Amino acid sequence: MNILVVTGDVPATSGMPGSPRLWNLCRELSRRHRLFLAVRGESEERWQWFLQNPEVSRVFAEVTRVPLEPPIPWWGLQHHRLRGACYLETRYRNPEYHRRLERLLEDLVAKSRADLVYVDGLSMTQYFDRRIGLPMVADVHDCFSLLFARSARAEARRLRRVALALEARSIARLERSLAKRYGVVITNSTVDEAELRRLMPAGRVVTIPNGVDCEYWAPAPNGHPSHRIVFTGVMDYGPNVDAARYCADEIFPLVRAKVPDAELWLVGADPAPEVYRLGERSGVHVTGKVDDVRPYVHEAAVCVCPIRFGAGIKNKILAAMAMAKPVVTTSVGLEGIDAKPGNDVLCADTPQAFADEVASVLTTESLARQLGENGYRLVRERYSWAAQAEAFEREFAVAAVKRS
Repeated sequence: MNILVVTGDVPATSGMPGSPRLWNLCRELSRRHRLFLAVRGESEERWQWFLQNPEVSRVFAEVTRVPLEPPIPWWGLQHHRLRGACYLETRYRNPEYHRRLERLLEDLVAKSRADLVYVDGLSMTQYFDRRIGLPMVADVHDCFSLLFARSARAEARRLRRVALALEARSIARLERSLAKRYGVVITNSTVDEAELRRLMPAGRVVTIPNGVDCEYWAPAPNGHPSHRIVFTGVMDYGPNVDAARYCADEIFPLVRAKVPDAELWLVGADPAPEVYRLGERSGVHVTGKVDDVRPYVHEAAVCVCPIRFGAGIKNKILAAMAMAKPVVTTSVGLEGIDAKPGNDVLCADTPQAFADEVASVLTTESLARQLGENGYRLVRERYSWAAQAEAFEREFAVAAVKRS
């Protein structure tokens, strides 16, 4: 089958920041299908990094970079606001660009002789409708309206809280429209699936969780036993910024009261100013962008995910488990992962409970080892990318039947 894959960002190959979902799925799908990639990526550095990977040409028969959105004119911004459009939509603020991208993607459908269109991410779903005449599948990953609604509830500033709540409503309208255009909508956690089903009861919404590249994220001996607590992620992403501050402000001091030599490492690209300033505190380290996250995880005594809001499955947890590291997470961080609290991971939702769990792992070697072994076994058995790609193929077949 010829499949046109359309995405709003450059796929994250192994070692690149961002979700590895699209790249690993395409790598598996390319074993049985011809894939043509259309990508709109804002980062030139990320684009060049992607092109330099020799595996790209083996996965994709052809790669096309589509134009970025031009500056938004004043009148376009007013029209966008009057329409109540969400931040992802270009139809009203830049109509000429919107039509241009629709035509370009239609041309790519014809050029690739596509049998199916697979759209990755909510932002690019707006450029296709049923007149394309092909089965279409949208993998939105997360329910973004849920993410914004949760962000609004967590926001202390009143005006910001209102703005986030209004944006959640606008995004929900875009998500609701997917049912009319896409044969199947895929998400990566059952929590997101439930919310999307509520928004689009007539559509087919299914969950296919993320996988993990167990060869890349492989265990390695920790040659320097430490009391390092490691939290990884892109550090200008709202839920990660909140989690880093929550951990440093409310959890880490309680851990240090029990384990005085504990260290907190915040590892990831583009730290927001408020995250960067956390590195000025005793025992807190902020790395910024690193070439490879794995050495930091190898040196961790425990990996944490103190996420308080957000949506979707947390790849950082799967990666840590694949490396046989004990994990302490919030219940939000655990959403979409079929792990048993107390057996595969530890889970806590208050600062004191979270700190107690972290301290227990740091001071009890047998507990740390057992959690690491159980988590490692779980991801090996249930979260391979090959199994997730097969699930995608089944949904491609469903979309084809619905379209015929």
